[in-house]
Amino acid sequence: MSLTEREGPVRRLQGMLKEVGAKKLALCLAGKILSREPINREAFCSLIVRIWKVQGGGGVEIEVISTNIYAFHFQSFDDRKRVLMGGPWSFDGALIVLEEPEGKGAINSLLFNSVDFWVQISNVPMICMTKDIGKFLGSIIGEVREVDVGPSGDCLGKFMRVRVAVEVDKPLRRFLRVDVLGDGEETVMPI
Repeated sequence: MSLTEREGPVRRLQGMLKEVGAKKLALCLAGKILSREPINREAFCSLIVRIWKVQGGGGVEIEVISTNIYAFHFQSFDDRKRVLMGGPWSFDGALIVLEEPEGKGAINSLLFNSVDFWVQISNVPMICMTKDIGKFLGSIIGEVREVDVGPSGDCLGKFMRVRVAVEVDKPLRRFLRVDVLGDGEETVMPI
């Protein structure tokens, strides 16, 4: 008898078992602390719970995956959402990149290369102070999550605020260069 014969055929996970696992996965986040040195795990675990002010029944359970990579198991969808939307987060001067595990939830396949930031775009011409143009300008920077608008639905003030997913493994942009009227005249908008 060979080892392959002993191990038997590939078995399929039953639907009900997958559903339970998917519900648990929906309450999880994976995080990586972008530091060249290993961080103090105990200090991180005790401090991040207080910083996040997790309210749910059991709060959050933190599992160490590897050096500076953690799994966060929340008891409440609201806590998980608030933590994810409340970023960016940092610990000891190092950025924490949070990811939502999908599919099987394989943490080793996550890239940990994108963080949502509110970006302020200055020198925006008045003709460009709309939500749709805010989405366009933000898309030059990264994937747009939200555009800060006033009660009228348009952008107000001296600058535009856009929440975008910034790729943290690439250099940051310093400004946007846009031909607003299509007349060949470039408008420079500092970020």
